[in-house]
Amino acid sequence: MENNQPKGIGFFNIKSGETHYARMEPQIQAYINSSDLGINASRGQDFGWRLEPEWVKRVKDFRRNETKMEFLTTRNGGQKVTTTQILYAIYGEQLRAAQEQADEHESPFEEEYLSEISSKPEPKSEAAIKPAVEDDLDDLDPKEEEPTTEEESPVVAPKPSVTKKK
Repeated sequence: MENNQPKGIGFFNIKSGETHYARMEPQIQAYINSSDLGINASRGQDFGWRLEPEWVKRVKDFRRNETKMEFLTTRNGGQKVTTTQILYAIYGEQLRAAQEQADEHESPFEEEYLSEISSKPEPKSEAAIKPAVEDDLDDLDPKEEEPTTEEESPVVAPKPSVTKKK
């Protein structure tokens, strides 16, 4: 299977210009904690990581979608939904979509195979095949296939040379 997984949540570093993609919740949380969104940003622990502009737009779109926000709020026990939870929800949707796509294309030749085996005639039963094999064996001339024996074609090994000491 091809790797159809989404890249992950993109984080851009405004200090170094690097872009990293996080896929796992602990990684995502670490990048957020190292950004201006982190709880410790006011304590000098903003290391310059920012959500990629594409992800900022996705979060804003998600917040505008009342149905999605209601669902996430309910899932969160009625508490205020955090940006981190929204990121997890968006990325989770991408992972599910990628998995569905992979499942659909996991066996691309299965349909062809099934149609081929359903349209082929049934093979002969074993009882019908056995006489046909025996008929083929009857055509063989046993004298043609006999192996040769050692007596008919002896292998002569060279005699060892004996040297006498003088």
